[in-house]
Amino acid sequence: MFRFLLTVTSLALAVTLAFAPSAHAKRGKGTAIVLNLHGTGQAYPGTVPDIDGDGEDEPADCFDVDLINLETGKVVGGGTDCLANVNPGVNGGLEVVGTTYFHLPEGTLISRGLTTVQPVNHGSPGYTHITGAMPSGGSDIIGGTGAFAGASGTVRLSGSVDMSNVGNGEIFFDCIFVVELD
Repeated sequence: MFRFLLTVTSLALAVTLAFAPSAHAKRGKGTAIVLNLHGTGQAYPGTVPDIDGDGEDEPADCFDVDLINLETGKVVGGGTDCLANVNPGVNGGLEVVGTTYFHLPEGTLISRGLTTVQPVNHGSPGYTHITGAMPSGGSDIIGGTGAFAGASGTVRLSGSVDMSNVGNGEIFFDCIFVVELD
């Protein structure tokens, strides 16, 4: 529902790293994957792996949308964004734990971020909130399958969402994820 603070730097990085069929580029010591989680999702109940250390999976509201290659504008997979532990933030914002599943031809990559969602201050037609999450300082990747089994790395989220229809369980996502695999 919400994702990372959009900055000119992260947008420039996302455009610079835009990639081949599913969005991979070599960068530094690992591989960078840049994906645009894009589209309208309808909420459905789900669970995500344990957040608070009690060994129990957490309830979450999940949304399925497309994953877009920023360079080609083509769909390269699907994304499931699951939002848990939603709490009031400051100035009308929200704090949320976002668990995102990136379903790609090579496998599924699962990340988790502490996400901030704030109302838009300047006019942004079609969007009500800016959202973002910074890398945690550890691995933000909590699981994976196929080529992503055993993966670790950092994840940054910058995006915008339209929550004007959230009362009906609907959110429009336009969020850019920069995943740097170790």
